[in-house]
Amino acid sequence: MKVQGVYIGIIVLLIAVVVLLVGFFISEPMKKLSGIRVEAYGADGNDGQDDSSAIQAAINYSHGNNKLPVQLLGETYILKQGLRLKEGVALELGLSTKLLVEGNFNVLELENQTSITNGIIEITTPEFNSVGIYVSGEEQVWTTERIHIENVTLYNSSGTNRGKGISFNAGKSGEFISFVNVMGVNLSGFHTAVHLQAAPPKGGKDYNFINGNRFVNMSLDDCIVCIHFNSAVTIPNEVSGNMFENLQVQLTERTDKAIILSGSNNTIEGMVWDASFIEERHNLIKFTKESSGNFLKVNLSRNRIKDEGQSNQYSTLEE
Repeated sequence: MKVQGVYIGIIVLLIAVVVLLVGFFISEPMKKLSGIRVEAYGADGNDGQDDSSAIQAAINYSHGNNKLPVQLLGETYILKQGLRLKEGVALELGLSTKLLVEGNFNVLELENQTSITNGIIEITTPEFNSVGIYVSGEEQVWTTERIHIENVTLYNSSGTNRGKGISFNAGKSGEFISFVNVMGVNLSGFHTAVHLQAAPPKGGKDYNFINGNRFVNMSLDDCIVCIHFNSAVTIPNEVSGNMFENLQVQLTERTDKAIILSGSNNTIEGMVWDASFIEERHNLIKFTKESSGNFLKVNLSRNRIKDEGQSNQYSTLEE
């Protein structure tokens, strides 16, 4: 009986070893397939060298092969050239990972079906006059090709208040950007924090638009203009139906306008801090002549709002 017990013990031990080995050989490839580390393409988040080409190479590989997330988990990556996030690729940064921008270029240009999560984008060049995150209407972004931007901090630390934080731009016929989700993003130190522009189209189809995008839980700090919608009231070039919710706007003595609003049926709701930095007679919010049916809910008095449009509604401190 003792011999039989020894045999049983050996068999159980062998089974356990086999299970562990199988688990190891299955889990290791899965770990490797969880994402593409930019270090494999020559980037180094600690050496102070230009990582632009290496990061772009990782993005290009993901786009052309398995569409796995491209991961930047080091401390600081130097960018001396802009990056183009290719269709179907997600860019994942560590919570404290920083992209340090040295130069004047669009930092990230996003194609359809892309996302960027976490991390910090810091502009250090005084001459910077471009865009932190840029989306072109050429991408024709719709529900099935949507873009997602979450938990990213963008700031211009050069002290010049130049450039734009996030810019959506439709400039030609047939271009559009709709149903993009921007969540938990902080923007600081730019000329314009968020810029949505639909320019008069030329040639081909007779319209372009930036409609139905959502901006949630954002903080906009120390910008000349915090939000700027630039369009006609409606087609052929409209910015309409966009929503800002749980917005925090921190004004400074450098701020000229908290909001410049054109287009129609846009909704903006949030807090505006330290309006006392700007003299009382100065309008902090402007509805342009090309605005109609927009809704605004902020903690400012009505004398801070200039409305040149039609049928705009606003809830203020007096109401």
